[in-house]
Order: sequence, then C-alpha cells, then structure tokens
Amino acid sequence: MAEKGQPSYTELVYEALRSAEHPLAFQEILNEVNRRRPSTTRDPKATIRNALSQGWQLISLGDGRFGYLPYLVNGSLLRLPLTEKKPANHPLSYPTEVLQALWPSFHEIQKRRVIPSVEAHLPNDDVVSMSIQFLGNGVWGSLMTEGLRRYLIRNGAAEGDSLMVRVTDAELCNCEMWFESRWKRDHGAIVSRNQELADAAYQVLRKSQSREMFNSSLAVALLGRGVYHSDIAPAALETVLKDDSRFVDAGLGGWMLADAITPEIQDYIDDRLRMTTEFSQFLREAEMDVSGSPPVPTFRRGMERSLADLEAAISDGDFDSEEEAREFLENVLATGDIPRRQPSTPLDRAQELIYDAWEASSSRERIRLARKALQISPDCADAYVILAEESAKSIEEEADFYEKGVAAGERALGIETFERDVGYFWGIVSTRPYMRARSGLAEALWEMERYQEAVEHLWDMLRLNPSDNQGVRYLLLCWLLELQDDAQVKRLLGLFPGDGMAVWMYGSALFAFQTEGDTVRSRKLLADAIKQNRFVPAYLTGIKQLPSALSDTMGIGDESEAVACAVDQIIAWLKTPGAVVWLAKHTK
Repeated sequence: MAEKGQPSYTELVYEALRSAEHPLAFQEILNEVNRRRPSTTRDPKATIRNALSQGWQLISLGDGRFGYLPYLVNGSLLRLPLTEKKPANHPLSYPTEVLQALWPSFHEIQKRRVIPSVEAHLPNDDVVSMSIQFLGNGVWGSLMTEGLRRYLIRNGAAEGDSLMVRVTDAELCNCEMWFESRWKRDHGAIVSRNQELADAAYQVLRKSQSREMFNSSLAVALLGRGVYHSDIAPAALETVLKDDSRFVDAGLGGWMLADAITPEIQDYIDDRLRMTTEFSQFLREAEMDVSGSPPVPTFRRGMERSLADLEAAISDGDFDSEEEAREFLENVLATGDIPRRQPSTPLDRAQELIYDAWEASSSRERIRLARKALQISPDCADAYVILAEESAKSIEEEADFYEKGVAAGERALGIETFERDVGYFWGIVSTRPYMRARSGLAEALWEMERYQEAVEHLWDMLRLNPSDNQGVRYLLLCWLLELQDDAQVKRLLGLFPGDGMAVWMYGSALFAFQTEGDTVRSRKLLADAIKQNRFVPAYLTGIKQLPSALSDTMGIGDESEAVACAVDQIIAWLKTPGAVVWLAKHTK
C-alpha cells in the first residue's frame, strides 16, 4: 500500500502508459513503475496485474500489451445514428462506443473522471462544443447546438441518416464530424464492417474470463484493439450484436455467447429481468406514503435494515416458481415478518452498526458507532456520511468526509455494479450508502461555491437512478435556476413531467418567467403552483420569515413543504429581476 502522499500503484501504471504514448508489454510496465518507485510488495507482478484491473482506461490489447484508452481511440471512426424524424430539433443520443470514444473516463472513479466538452469540427469549418448530458431512461447524449442544427438542416437530415465521428485527439477532446445521408452510404461496405465488428466482439467475449460482458466493457475492449480504425464506420455496436445469432442479450446491458447459454443460464437471465422489475416496484411501493403519494425529497433510513433483510431473503430464497416468489412477497407485505439476515462480511457487520447508529439518541453515540464501523470495514460509506453530518467542524472537513464516503462506496460496489446496474441504483439497497455520500458531497461542493462540480454529481446520480427516489432533481432544479442555465433547466423539467411537488411547480413557473416574462403560460404555471401549495409565496416574498430549522416531516401542500421549497429556491427568485414582484402581484 502506498504511504500517505505517495501515488498508488494504479496511479503509477497510469503515469507509465500516459508517458509512453504507445502500448507497453507487461514487463515494460513493471519496469516503468519500479523506475518511479521500487516495489516493496511480496509479489510485484501480482500488484501490477491488480493495478491494471483497477483502471477503466488501462486497456488490454489482447496480445500481451496494454495501452491508455484516450491514445488508443484516436483515429477511430464511429457512426452516430440519427433516429428522430427531424434530428436537428432533438438532442444527440450516443451509442455506447461513441460515448466511450469521446469521453474515455466516463466510467472512471470520481478522482480520475474528467468530463469536459468535446470540440467537434464540421466540414463547413464551424466548431461546435458538445457536453455530455443525461437524457433519461439510461440514455446519454448532447443537446443540439445551434451550429450543428444549422448544418443538419442545410443537409436535409432525416431519420435513418447518420453523423460520422472521427476521434482526432481524445486527450484534447477534439473530433471531426460530418453528415452521411442514408441514400448515399455504401451498404455493402457497411455490412462487411459489421461482420468484422461482430467477429472481433466474438473473440473478445470468447477470451473473457467472465461468461458475460456489458456494453461499456465490450465497447472499450473493441476501441482499445483498434477495431474502429477504418474509413468505413460499422453500425452501432448494440445493433450489430442483436443482428448476429452468436450473441444473446442477457439484459441490463449484458451480452453472452449463444453457444454458452444453457437452460439454467437462460432461466437465470429471465429471472434476473423479472425479479429486478418486481423487486424495484416493491421497494418503490414500500417507500410510498399510505396514501400513495410519491416519496418526498428526503428518504427514510429507519426502514432500510428491513429492506436489506428482505433483499437478502429474496436473493437466498430457493423459490421453485414465480408464484412462490410472489407469495413470499405478499406474505411479507401483509405480516411484516421479514427473516433477519446474518452479516457474513466485515462490510455487512459495519453496516449493522450504522443501522444501530441511526436509532441512537445522541450525536456522540452515532459518531462512536460510525468510527467503530470504519474499524471493521473502511469501505463503509455510511460511516463517513454520519461523520460528515455529526462531527465535521467546517464545510471543508464535511466535504472531505463525504468524498471519502464516495470512494468507500465505489470500492464496496465494484466496477461491475456501475456497469450492470446503471438505471437501478437505490432500488438495490447496497447502492444507497454510496448515493447518500455522493448527495452530501454535491451539497458541500455547492456551499463551497464549486458549482459546476456539484451540478455534475447530481446529473450523474440521475444517470445511475433515473427514478430519483432521493429527490435530487429538486435540488438540481433550484441550483440550475440560480445559475440561470436555461438549456439544462429545460432538459431537467422534461425528464419528470407532471411532478406535483411544490418545489417543482414553483420552479417551473420561475423558469417560464425567466425565459418568457409575464405571459399567459407563466401565469398559468404560477396559478397551478399556488393551487398546489398556497403557503409558498408568503415565504418567498418575505411576508413570513423562514424558520431557523426545517421540520423533520413534510406533507404535500402544507406549510412544512412551503418552507422547504422556499429555503431551496429563494435565491433563484431573488436573483431573477422582477420575479418576486411578479409573484406578489399574482398571489391572491
């Protein structure tokens, strides 16, 4: 293990491959690392192999050499299909391989994750800047820029056409982009390239130590091996795999080889999809109010021990049929009788202490239990959350605890979870400590005026958990309104149409006023918001003073919700010229 202040072996391997600027054999990597810091571990080769496995951008070329992904993707030519009837009026949606080529560190751990804007050079000499955005339903893309919109309109872009993307310098975030009409493409050449891509994917999967690979891992392996270095771009990877009988869609973004599918594995795939859907639905229902109202922006920690017990019971249950599994869930809902799980790992034992800490009556006891949990397992993210909430003496110390919690959560969950379970976070109980730590880190960063970092954290949390059980969308909306980032506000509002929370409805009204002024539409949105919660205007206009502390409970439409809404949104209203006067004018 690296001493304090020294780089880890993974960081040293990164340095070696970045400085080489070309792939290195394993022994060359070992020599380079030892040159930087002689290895003191018992088995230096095993240490370097482990370091190579920990880096998302450290890519095996399949021939004994390893390279740095941003260098390997340079020169790659990829196809970005246009799937809308009028693509110039819609965001760009990226296939996995395009996302990975343009943003190679997208799946990296936080400290190595850099997601800048990409500069795309068009044939007409325009340069457009594209930032990565979460578009909902597990899809990532970029909002349509004015320069690219004009270019697509000029070329008559329609559904079925494509944009070609040539990565010129991934380190400097540069690419070339040009339009390809569906009528002028060489279909025979594309069919041939699709076959080459499928054959390469088959070999990667065949040699993989795991029977299953996820879209992102497979795309990175193919990019790293130079499969996209060609003057003809194949179809999107997912399309190619679906059209080839050698591959089986294992669900949740995973792929397996058809000749490896046994009846038992097929049952496993079917059960995974079914149980994931049913269990996620159960968790959502369990966290809803009896009235059926959607979850409030806060979350209930007290019931989580029971949910963890239930998840363990379902995972360990030997159900002979779907009916038997359903009967088990119905019995739990009816009786509340959940078998207690037995902690089997240090992290499980540490988390049990966290459940005890949540029930403790004093801050001192909660801090004691959190520190004890970290002695048992340094990967206990919730312990850092408690220390941030209960013991931090400054916002900088609070952010440090949260950042350690995020890192602990990443270690505990492992890379596979971030590939396999994107879109299902929070529905899986083990992801919640990480999500709590990341939410806390975002808020601390915002308070430290590191606004862009804070916003990026919340967007990425929505990528991981589009259902947003934590309600991070409400805070994100308030921040974006405060920053007056019209494009991002519009996109966020579009992801959750019909949300009935006061903070959402008043935020929608404020955004309409920011972008339109006093119009029929903005007044209608404001009237709807007032109808939902009539108490908010008094706090936003200063008629009533905000309390020094928020209530522990919140009811939709009541005064506690109004206070929470005003606390989060008042700065955005005050920063918008004329907004508070407009609100007072139209409040009866």
